[in-house]
Amino acid sequence: MEQMIYVLGAGSLGLLYASRLARTGKTVTLLVKPSQSNALGLGITLREGEAALAKRVFVRVKSEANAEIQISQLIIATKAGQATAALNKWKACLADDAEILMLQNGLGSQAEVAAMLTPQQTLLAASVTEGAYLEEVGAVVHAGKGKTLLGRWSGANKTAVAHWVSRLTIAGLAAESVDAIRPVLWHKLAINSVINPLTAIHNVENGALASRDYKPQVDDLCLELLQVFKRLGIAEPEGGLASRIEQVIISTAANRSSMLQDLDKGKKTEIDYITGTLLKVATSLKLALPTHQAMYNAVKAAE
Repeated sequence: MEQMIYVLGAGSLGLLYASRLARTGKTVTLLVKPSQSNALGLGITLREGEAALAKRVFVRVKSEANAEIQISQLIIATKAGQATAALNKWKACLADDAEILMLQNGLGSQAEVAAMLTPQQTLLAASVTEGAYLEEVGAVVHAGKGKTLLGRWSGANKTAVAHWVSRLTIAGLAAESVDAIRPVLWHKLAINSVINPLTAIHNVENGALASRDYKPQVDDLCLELLQVFKRLGIAEPEGGLASRIEQVIISTAANRSSMLQDLDKGKKTEIDYITGTLLKVATSLKLALPTHQAMYNAVKAAE
């Protein structure tokens, strides 16, 4: 019998993955805050594109852990800084051989969650480029199709990645396995460490970073990243890091970065798991990253 899939977190990615998986006939349970349970008990409203009609998808909702809940398959879709605290509430419900898939931005939260698990519990990490946003609680818009690159971070189950790729692909979410997930996450972190802080500090959409006003800062941030990549032995993405960052800026020109949205809403950003992680690694390598440090300081001040 197909095991139930649990999704921890009711943000845009959590609702997107939960609703897509539920539409394939899988039993999906959202693990949410008590304040969200009533609204989400009425189902998730999913719009496949900003001009599409909304469709309601029903999922189960739990806000309190109990002895009857056994979680074998879990997606963690919280913000990076919330992952360990959110999982801690449900940790006792994890099966001995549980598979956990993390969708978090940046680096740092994966190691924090891995430290909470046993060697028999398998942790997968993903780099996600799906575009989604919440219209309101329980209502998500799939604004842009992307890809989920996933690989094993830790744990015993070497077939878990293939099973998750299959589940997501059947659900209509492009998914691909990678043998080494850490370099992939570093590439995503590098892109985010340029685009997110700059757009957040200057209150601009991503596309503005292609203008001559911001090019010197983009170039400086990229050069500093390449110093870290070289020392860590991480290869640049295909075509080069600078070219990849430029492509993302152009392809997401109309987007407001998640970091800018967090500042707009008065929320804590993920800067500690993006630029913060980069700076910690640079310090351990005895590298100075003055432009990234300035970005970090400015975002922390804005928070």
